[in-house]
Amino acid sequence: MRFRDRAHAGRELAEALAPVWKPPCVVAAIPRGGVSVAMPIVERFGAPLTVVYARKLTAPIAPEFAFGAIDEDGQAIVDARSVAMLGLSPADVEKAKERVAKEIQRRMTTYGVPPLATHLPGAAVVLVDDGLATGLTMRAALEHARRHGAREITVAVPCAAEQAAREFERAADRFVSLTVDPDFMAVGQYYMDFSPVSDGEVIAMLARGREPGTPVAAGETADVRVLFKNSRGLALAGRLLVPSSPGPHPIVVVAHGRGSGKDSPRNRAVAEALRARGFAAFLFDFTGHGESEGTPEDSSQDQQVEDLAAALDTLEGLDEVDGGRIGAVGARSGAAVALLRAARDRRIRALVLRSPDLAGAEDAVARVTVPTLLVVGERDAPIREAVGPLLGRFGGPRKLEVVLGGDHLFEDPAALARATAMTVAWFKDHLK
Repeated sequence: MRFRDRAHAGRELAEALAPVWKPPCVVAAIPRGGVSVAMPIVERFGAPLTVVYARKLTAPIAPEFAFGAIDEDGQAIVDARSVAMLGLSPADVEKAKERVAKEIQRRMTTYGVPPLATHLPGAAVVLVDDGLATGLTMRAALEHARRHGAREITVAVPCAAEQAAREFERAADRFVSLTVDPDFMAVGQYYMDFSPVSDGEVIAMLARGREPGTPVAAGETADVRVLFKNSRGLALAGRLLVPSSPGPHPIVVVAHGRGSGKDSPRNRAVAEALRARGFAAFLFDFTGHGESEGTPEDSSQDQQVEDLAAALDTLEGLDEVDGGRIGAVGARSGAAVALLRAARDRRIRALVLRSPDLAGAEDAVARVTVPTLLVVGERDAPIREAVGPLLGRFGGPRKLEVVLGGDHLFEDPAALARATAMTVAWFKDHLK
């Protein structure tokens, strides 16, 4: 049996699960391909979707061959025969574990969804992947679910090698596979389209899976909730806006002013305008603001500069984002934060500073060499007077735009529209 793509496989698998489905169940997918297969199951049964962070262990000499697998707890399964066949030393195995554990941690931070363990103990779990070759990754996932107290475990896949199928018929409470092949070679041979699944696609699907029954239609844009950690280990909340067109996209990160946040209507208007022009946009709450952890007292200027660095680190891990085309918008005190980050971080390739309060960042102006646009309202005399003497000190291309009718907050819709158009045009010119 061949499937058009993972979504088709997921729909067929959902029908096979229907006679044995016993709610309530949690659907736990192995990223990335397993998430695509799991989505139709979630939509069919209205079940919550989460991720089980298990990943195969491989060696540089055979990057496609799994000699084991590891889960998010650091628990590893190692196949001794495969290790011997590859001629790996104990040090080689430990290096592989360390490398894969780091990738699991990156995904946990990037995807920002509570993992399977947060639903346990007590829940029934359906473990989903796009296919089983050796079955080592699924075995790690199953043992993780058992260890955390899953009440019942179903392993569900579109295709499986016969040996792996026999193993999970014994190890799982229930095993469902549409194809079991004694001559199994590779998972991809059962799909007409087996294209890689990006981190951005996983994030979008996980966001949809939190609200079963309300899928995003094809071509529709969606906001994706992103959680990540700052330098102090506090969780920061963000929202990623991605165009419906194929990526990777240039992206603009928005640094809000003190007392504001990612839900600021003005910053949101800028983000929507950027998305409409083919840019991704990332809005997030600094430490102690909005939905992010910490207190306002924790949110010093230095901490916010570190928060912005953490946001950039997170975005670099998303396949939908072009890491070579990152811009930043800073509003009010957030302008100083964006400027200080750009002075030391080459990932930022263009800047727009709106109503910029640059207190504490004056000495960094000369070190900013990327194209910088300063957008100031004509009615915001204090800011105009403050930035005037700094304009000639920028180390790279810069321009000052005074917006007719604009005040410090750009509360006038027409003035905000003009400032937004200037912002989009600047990034179109400088993030080519």
